[in-house]
Amino acid sequence: MKISKIEIQKKNSDRCSIFINGKFKFGLPKDLVIKYGLYEGDEITEQEINKILQSSEKLKIMSRACKILHYRQRSVQELRSRLLSIGYDVLLVDDVIDVLVTDNTLDDERFARAFVNDYTSLKPKGNRFIINELTKKGIDKETIVRLLDMRNEEQLIRAYIEKQARNLDVHDRKDRQKLLRRLLNRGFTSSLVYDIIDKRDG
Repeated sequence: MKISKIEIQKKNSDRCSIFINGKFKFGLPKDLVIKYGLYEGDEITEQEINKILQSSEKLKIMSRACKILHYRQRSVQELRSRLLSIGYDVLLVDDVIDVLVTDNTLDDERFARAFVNDYTSLKPKGNRFIINELTKKGIDKETIVRLLDMRNEEQLIRAYIEKQARNLDVHDRKDRQKLLRRLLNRGFTSSLVYDIIDKRDG
């Protein structure tokens, strides 16, 4: 097979149309045309074309991944699932993920630390909530436990009660139930919640 023509696309000057044996075959970013040294008149095999197209698809996946990460940090599992849901090839997605992990763009521990900080300082929630959410996002148990050991859930519960529930009377059955529901709905550890409420009740 022969590259019969390489033409800059009218709608996107950063891409080229590649013609093989007189017929349009595929489009490529101009950078890849230069990288692979493609010239009109060159012979090219099907294997070489597939390799070039894979590189092109990886660039597309990488670009999409960077756009997704621009909005907020993601765990490795989150980003992988998002890219696969778009319909990209699993092997190419895994290659892109490997690159992002290697260059430290993706870092599960950094992601988990930021997540725990947010739900400790900005919008306090309990350990149960954090464990459930981080587990769903693919963070390993050891990392979760280590990060939770660095925060004082009891202190967070007491601070929440003082700030958000100061008008509730724990001696009143309805108020007590309301307070318990609020704390449990925020994912605080139930045994700790009941212990703190019982002490206030006493």
